[in-house]
Amino acid sequence: MVKEGDSKRLLPAAPKDEGDRGHLRATILSAYDLPDNAQPSFVSLSLLGKDVQTGPPNARHRESNSFKFVSNEKEGSRNGESSGGNEVSISAPLELLYKEAATVKVLFENHEALVAKVNLSSTLQINESKWLILNLEPETVSGKSTSSELPEKSKDGTDQHPPTVRLKLLLSGPYRAEIKAVVSVANSWFQVIDSTSSTIISVTSKMPLPSAKIFLVPTVPLAAASVVLLPILLGLLTVGLPFFLPVLIILLAVGATALVGCSGLYLSSSMGRETAARFLQPIMSTFIATSSGQKLLYETGPRPSPVALSETMLPDDMIGQLIVSLLIDFIGSSSYLLPGVGESFDLGWAPMQTVLLMAMYDKQMPSLKYISFIEEIMPFTDVLPSGTLGWVRRWSPLVFEAGIKKAEEMKMIPQLSPKND
Repeated sequence: MVKEGDSKRLLPAAPKDEGDRGHLRATILSAYDLPDNAQPSFVSLSLLGKDVQTGPPNARHRESNSFKFVSNEKEGSRNGESSGGNEVSISAPLELLYKEAATVKVLFENHEALVAKVNLSSTLQINESKWLILNLEPETVSGKSTSSELPEKSKDGTDQHPPTVRLKLLLSGPYRAEIKAVVSVANSWFQVIDSTSSTIISVTSKMPLPSAKIFLVPTVPLAAASVVLLPILLGLLTVGLPFFLPVLIILLAVGATALVGCSGLYLSSSMGRETAARFLQPIMSTFIATSSGQKLLYETGPRPSPVALSETMLPDDMIGQLIVSLLIDFIGSSSYLLPGVGESFDLGWAPMQTVLLMAMYDKQMPSLKYISFIEEIMPFTDVLPSGTLGWVRRWSPLVFEAGIKKAEEMKMIPQLSPKND
């Protein structure tokens, strides 16, 4: 998430707040390779019982029976729907639009039509424009064509290309309330950080600062003392580890908190946001392009389950899942570092581990989720490697099969031949 004015965004820009209203906008560019001597009257967009139409084509191509649509003044607009020109739109709740298939029709003077359908959820990303070339087919009613068959060859005997319509579609809609709130809070926080940074830079730029070399005076003695005392401190820490462990944990917690706080301040700055966007933008773009990502961000209906989100983000290959499984087992067993105290960590980790293992192995081993939750929630049972167990159940048959096949290829296992009668 970046500030509104930043050059890079992690999330697409959402339209102005219009409640749950969504919009499907189509910009018709041209209709190519239409049947001979057939001139289109207009192109229509139909969805949810609503129908909007473009104006007539503005120009005809010389090479083939193709027509171009050019933008002009819209002839009318009502209830969010617009007609005329080469841009048309239909408005409805985004949840309804997202589930439907839009119908694009090229209608002719003889009332015949060529049609194409576009499934919005599988073709478009919300708030992202996309140019499409759709193949047109004769409109049918109850399986019977209402227009003449398309010729396979043109008059000069050459192969006839299938008719197509070229258009740009944009399905826009609002973020979910919680996503909108996070974006709003983040933008407000970034504005505070930018304003504070500008003030600090403005003040310090007018102050006479000493040379950086002057800081060597206190730094050198402190560095020398640290180098000399470090072995002694490590020795004392090793001998008295049981006594120093609480203090060490507190120091580590304070250091981790300070590191997180400083990192958060840096990532909130303009430079930090640019750095974060450079690394996170490819990941976010890939996630947003998935069905779960679209459903998580936008008002498309029910929210995706934690398992569905995990399936989107977790690897699906053998090595990737092995690494994740070993990491899950390591985290689950890390409670043994602090006997007794670490068991309370399992109360929060048990449902998270169960969701991750369900996302990777529930299809192959449905009982694993119960095993995982029980071994993690019960005391002193974390030694059972649930993640590795799921990996073995999913991948060991394939590994064994590949090994047998390789052995047969190397003639380590002789092929069995049928006995002669």
